Amino acid sequence: MTMNYMNRIIIICSLTFLMSCSGEKESTETPTSPRIKNFSKLILPSSNSEVIIGEPLDFEISSSENVDSILLVYEDEAIVYEELTFSWAPQQAKTGKQKIKITVYSGDQSETHYARVVMLSDLTPSELTYRLIDSYPHDESAFVQGLFFIGDTLVESTGQEGSSRISKLNLNTGEIYRTTNLDNQYFGEGSTYWNDQIYYLTWTTNVGFIYNTQLEVTGQFNYTHEGWGMTTMGDTLIISDGQEVLHLVDPRDMSEIGQLQVYDDEGKVTDLNELEYFNGKIYANVWMEDVIISIDPKTGKVLEIIDLSSLQKNFNSNTAEVLNGIAYKQNSDQIFVTGKNWPNIFEVEFLLIN
Repeated sequence: MTMNYMNRIIIICSLTFLMSCSGEKESTETPTSPRIKNFSKLILPSSNSEVIIGEPLDFEISSSENVDSILLVYEDEAIVYEELTFSWAPQQAKTGKQKIKITVYSGDQSETHYARVVMLSDLTPSELTYRLIDSYPHDESAFVQGLFFIGDTLVESTGQEGSSRISKLNLNTGEIYRTTNLDNQYFGEGSTYWNDQIYYLTWTTNVGFIYNTQLEVTGQFNYTHEGWGMTTMGDTLIISDGQEVLHLVDPRDMSEIGQLQVYDDEGKVTDLNELEYFNGKIYANVWMEDVIISIDPKTGKVLEIIDLSSLQKNFNSNTAEVLNGIAYKQNSDQIFVTGKNWPNIFEVEFLLIN
């Protein structure tokens, strides 16, 4: 009995010692942990505060210890502050939801917090219209999802289960002279071209297909979001998913290497659909609107809003739906647009409204 009692005393003392050691102050990136008492707290900015890029954002830190310095880190920027309250004005920020790392130093200890804010564009988008240059016939049964050129060859992908296809078109006649259908289970979406390969998305089945230039299937890939529009920017594929997010993908292995959140000076811009990249800008159809927006590929800022709502006055159709389809012909610097079930493809020039 005496030995058991002494053993219990030793075990209790050991546990008490270990618990007291675990309560010592440590640096942590999880300030809400119930086991660790933090010496600092991020008071401002409040979570999801909106700030316009270039305007000051106020920070406030509370601390139970004397603070030596505070380090702010965002992207490639790092600034040291010595006061518990300070202002920081983002200059090269991306739009959308951003995290700003704040590390508080006191003696030999430090704690890290993350300020979560929403960056709005500092630009009011320019308003553009168009000049109609020419009109070409188009298959009115085509529910257009993707449109692009390979040299002088116009390629189109269409949607709807049971009638989704990738096709080569004769621009002048509207004739489809080569086509490959998707299996009936797939609803086709946007498409693009990179390094002698054609990429074709599907809507909700999280699978895309790869073709050679003869429209023969050579592979497939997967993604975790919906597939809407698609374009190529150098060695990067850009994919829209119907939200404000553009997914940046490495076509070598189809891994996601980044995201771009599209915002103007008022908030996020959603329903981004068919995409095209040219002249240093990403162009996007906005679903259910007869407008195209241009986007800064470095920041996500909306640069321009191009109103093409009057284009449908140039044809009569009982089946035509929303504008969707942007194709840039690089060797002639021409822009072509169309829509879902439109009987025409139009060559246009974008013009600034005076």
